[in-house]
Amino acid sequence: MRGVTGLVAGIAGLLSMAPPVTPEWLLPAVAVTFVWTGLFAWIAWRWGLAIWLVSGELLLTTVLCLLQDRLVPSELLSGGASWIAGVVTMTIVVVSLAWTPLAAVLGGLVVAVAHLVGAQAAGVSDGGYTAAGINIIQIGATAVLATLLREAVRASDVLLSQLRDFEERATVEQERRTDERVQNSRMHGSFLATLMIVGAGGIRVTSPMLRETAATQLSELERIAQTTEPRAAFVALDQRVRTVTARAGLKVKEHLSPCAVPWFVADAFAEALAEALANVHRHAGTDTAEVRLTTDDAQVQIEVVDHGTGFDRSSVPDHRYGIRISIIERLEAVGGTATVASDRQGTRVDLRWSP
Repeated sequence: MRGVTGLVAGIAGLLSMAPPVTPEWLLPAVAVTFVWTGLFAWIAWRWGLAIWLVSGELLLTTVLCLLQDRLVPSELLSGGASWIAGVVTMTIVVVSLAWTPLAAVLGGLVVAVAHLVGAQAAGVSDGGYTAAGINIIQIGATAVLATLLREAVRASDVLLSQLRDFEERATVEQERRTDERVQNSRMHGSFLATLMIVGAGGIRVTSPMLRETAATQLSELERIAQTTEPRAAFVALDQRVRTVTARAGLKVKEHLSPCAVPWFVADAFAEALAEALANVHRHAGTDTAEVRLTTDDAQVQIEVVDHGTGFDRSSVPDHRYGIRISIIERLEAVGGTATVASDRQGTRVDLRWSP
């Protein structure tokens, strides 16, 4: 805004040159105005309205005001329509934006007084008081507007700070809920499954396998409750898949591409895969399965395929959470997707995640 005003004012000064104004005075004044306008605009854009920059603006405008009798024709001075009057108005606005209200009013009064003195020296018919009154009104109005603007900015900063705090709390709560769902999924996929089988009479006598399984799951439960150390940022998903398939109790044919993913994504894949293989072992009527891990720039995919008896998704009771929570919602919790398709030729579980 200051740059445009300075440019327009300088051009107006050149176009309005008439006696007693002479080129010897006007041309250097306009040249200095153009140079200062360019420097002011560049410095303000790069570093803001520094105190020294606004002080320089105040000084230049004051000098121009005191030289009105040599820079502005007398007929233009009486109406306050001179090119210097435009510079005065812009300087008052700049000072109000850059300085505190009290300092801005004092700086504006310096310019207003200089403008009045210069007008009287040029012999203006009304003594320059009309322009002085206009300047005083401008000083008061810009000071009030600048104060209101600062108050609005401060209020906006407070609201933005409160919004950021709310978003942070919401993010923490969301992460807490996600972690809670993950732990519930782990409980269902391992601990509760074992307890439900025993409680339902599926295992009537103890066995070395049952003892080993219970001990392993108890250790995992203690690790979940006690672990506080940070996890590695990325882990090898193919290695996690091999670990899961080795414990599945099935003959698993593997096709695994090397792949590294964030640890929480690897956890989600591993737990969903373990649940899918457990369902094959429990319900498919077959002891073989195939696991494929593929990856490209767009996504990571794990497919679990068996050629067992298959099942009807609509016939799964509502209280059975294996597919819905341990597979589908487990992947969704980390931004992935999971689909389960089954017919008489077998079942296919498709797990996907995109970076």
